[in-house]
Amino acid sequence: MKKEKLIEIAKHFKIDGEPIKIEVCQSGHINKTYAITYKTNENEEKKYILQYVNTNVFPNLPELMTNIKKVTKYMNERAIQNGEPIDRLTITMIDTLDNNPHGIYNKNWRMEEFIDNTKTYLTTESMEILSEAGKAAGKFQKHLHGFPAEELYEIIPKFHYTPNRVSQLNEALSSKENLEKREERFKLAKDTIEFVTDENRLGKTNIITKKLENKEIPLRVTHNDTKLSNILFDKDTDKAVCLIDLDTVMPGALAYDFGEGLRTGITTAKEDEQDLSKIYADINRFEAYTKGFLSEVKNTITREEVNTLPLGVWMMTYENAIRFLADYLNGDVYFAVDENIENHNLIRAKAQLELLRQMEEKEEEMKGVIKKYGF
Repeated sequence: MKKEKLIEIAKHFKIDGEPIKIEVCQSGHINKTYAITYKTNENEEKKYILQYVNTNVFPNLPELMTNIKKVTKYMNERAIQNGEPIDRLTITMIDTLDNNPHGIYNKNWRMEEFIDNTKTYLTTESMEILSEAGKAAGKFQKHLHGFPAEELYEIIPKFHYTPNRVSQLNEALSSKENLEKREERFKLAKDTIEFVTDENRLGKTNIITKKLENKEIPLRVTHNDTKLSNILFDKDTDKAVCLIDLDTVMPGALAYDFGEGLRTGITTAKEDEQDLSKIYADINRFEAYTKGFLSEVKNTITREEVNTLPLGVWMMTYENAIRFLADYLNGDVYFAVDENIENHNLIRAKAQLELLRQMEEKEEEMKGVIKKYGF
């Protein structure tokens, strides 16, 4: 989009000053993001994030923005009550000039403050950074403890409701159209299908959802996408600053955020690694992340939630594997695939399942790590 048009859009937000510079941000796969620099009325420069939200993925922007504003307001108010600094605690949305209660201009554009002197990581070999990543996810939970999660909108229905993902896989497996059009894919995926539809594995997929339904574990505000690249780190100290990308904030189980953080954090292998020998579920990486996470939630987590943590890591990995597999059988209609990588979604599914297999072998070690830190 032309700079002039972006500046015109930016002027619909409540900012003192004039926009002087716009840069395209390459990170992120869903929304279009720009960094926009203003010259303030005090002749200083201040940067903001201007973003166009993808309504194909997030069709109900008022509900999405309502969720974000509610949780960020609560986090700031709770920190102030506890005498904690709110500087860089979470993102800060900028209101529109027309006082749109959802802070969205022309239905799709929004703006937030840029958090200075920070960076992100796609992956890391550092145990210290992994521990800080765990702290970031834990702090998010700690600062939202007590928030009535049932008041939040379900932005993506049944997003981490794993039985629903299993149903979607079963639909792909039983589709007559799939069987006729993609018979070769079914043959190539035979071992993978057998692995994920193993009776013992299927029996684990509704444990967390049942515990939520029976109120054995509390309904929490969950970020739902706690991967490393969604955490800001201080450029000077490498300390975690905060979680960003709050679009998928919804009601859920604490184990979802713990599990998703470790699904991506327990290994350095790529999500589509074709050489399965390079995929390794590292218990030391698990410990580093877990240590950081538990240090933040120690006063708010329940005993039953502690018991679900290893299962949460398993669940998030299993869920991603069957989503890749279902999309492969459906003809690659959801996930973007690299045309230069044959059977890309099947490769992704197999990589996740190798990780899952190793997690199953190391379940007792995971429980031992959690026990080591007093839980």
